[in-house]
Amino acid sequence: MDSSTMRAGGSDLRGYLEVLWRRKLVIILSVLSITAVAVTATLVLETPLYQSSTELMQRDSGLDRALLGSDIFLDVSYQPERTLQTAAELVLAPEVVDRVNEELESELDGKNASSLVDVGLVKQTDIFRITATDSDPELAALVANTFASEYIEWRREVDQRALREARAPIEAQVEATPEEQKQSIEYQVMTEKLQTMKLIESIRGNDIEVVKPATAATSPSSPQPVRTGVVAFFVSLIFGVGAVLTIDRFDTRIRSTDEVTRRISKPVLSAVPWSSNGPLVTLSEPASPSSEAYRLLKTNLSYVMPDQKLKSIMVTSPDPCEGKSTTIANLAVTLARAGKKVIILEADLRRPMLYKYLGLENSIGLSNAIVDSCTLRESMQMIDAKEISMPQFTQNLKGAAEAAASSNGAMPIYCATAGPLPPNPGELVASDRLAAIIEEACEYADYVLVDAPPLAAVGDAASIASRVDGVVLVVKMAQTTKKSLDFVNNQFINAVPCNVLGVVITNAASEGSYGSYYYSGHYG
Repeated sequence: MDSSTMRAGGSDLRGYLEVLWRRKLVIILSVLSITAVAVTATLVLETPLYQSSTELMQRDSGLDRALLGSDIFLDVSYQPERTLQTAAELVLAPEVVDRVNEELESELDGKNASSLVDVGLVKQTDIFRITATDSDPELAALVANTFASEYIEWRREVDQRALREARAPIEAQVEATPEEQKQSIEYQVMTEKLQTMKLIESIRGNDIEVVKPATAATSPSSPQPVRTGVVAFFVSLIFGVGAVLTIDRFDTRIRSTDEVTRRISKPVLSAVPWSSNGPLVTLSEPASPSSEAYRLLKTNLSYVMPDQKLKSIMVTSPDPCEGKSTTIANLAVTLARAGKKVIILEADLRRPMLYKYLGLENSIGLSNAIVDSCTLRESMQMIDAKEISMPQFTQNLKGAAEAAASSNGAMPIYCATAGPLPPNPGELVASDRLAAIIEEACEYADYVLVDAPPLAAVGDAASIASRVDGVVLVVKMAQTTKKSLDFVNNQFINAVPCNVLGVVITNAASEGSYGSYYYSGHYG
């Protein structure tokens, strides 16, 4: 097995484990509910049953061989194990069952005694066991003991009948012997044999005896809630795992970082956890895992192409509402605090949101600059990373103030909002004028961040992609679909001449906010 196969196997196993961990609640609920229902049903619905057993031992007295010199009851193919098995089977012979039913007619209350009894051998012994089961422990013991006594009596009668039939011809021969021959040796041998057979007949039946009589059980043999619980636990665990894998198979949404990298062969630049503090967490919660993830994004962008200066970066996503505008706003604040001059171009002329996040006016903006109704400078608004005000996040004003106080040395951020929405946004973003605006912005700033529409919705982003130095894709965990990622990979990354730098995952788990760019280039 080569190393690539081993890596593939390890990746598959890791993928399965991630699926199970991600949906562990389904497994836990399955185990708890099924086990609880099984144990409860066992305790509530099942009638307690009690078992009592009588043990009988079969012995071969050897009287017939000792007295007659032959086995009357055995053939030449005698096998002890087979004989014991036959004796056990005969316990439930119709004649024995009828005897027991008649003897216990009042106690059985219409039940057939044979339905209460099971007969089995005790391994490596000459003992067989009669076990009776009933909801009444006293009746179970009585049935087992009655079966034993009636069986022994029936066997005695059968054996004695066989002996009588065996001595009948000898008696007839003795009676038919003339008086003058009664002194002969032959006559004397016959009479001695006849007396011996009568002796055997009188004591025959003692070869089966009870060695352990049945007693009433003090605790039920069933139900057994512990055993039921253990079985239900493993069954429910298997069911839960199967349900999770089935759900995952038909789940169309992206659930893990590995799934993103498998469908898009680009590094994950950062994984941003969900935050309840609003879009601009770099201002409201600068020490939060989300803010750290945006700082990591800034750092990773400087390592993506170390030999080439990245100035213009387009940020887009496969579908709407996946966090591209939030990513641009927080990345801009992070870069400005690091002393970089940043210009934001809101090129989403269909559904702009960035100006709302930044608290800016949208009466004049990029659409005006593209149609030459104003210059780029006139379309831009200046915001200070230290003093930016966000009325919609007043619940965390203290955090915003702390963020402003800690941003010493921050550079202003300039933003050209979308402006009035045009009737032909696709034509405007595909125009040479937008390309010229991006080049002009690069002359004034260290970084130009372009907010583009989603890729799967319209073709605007594809028109802009070739006019910037790099593209960052934003994917939202548990929302972006596998189909959308496949579309991006096939119709954008592999079809459009552009430089896709990597992926930013939003709505990620907190422990996953460190990105994978540093590792993807060194291992594997």
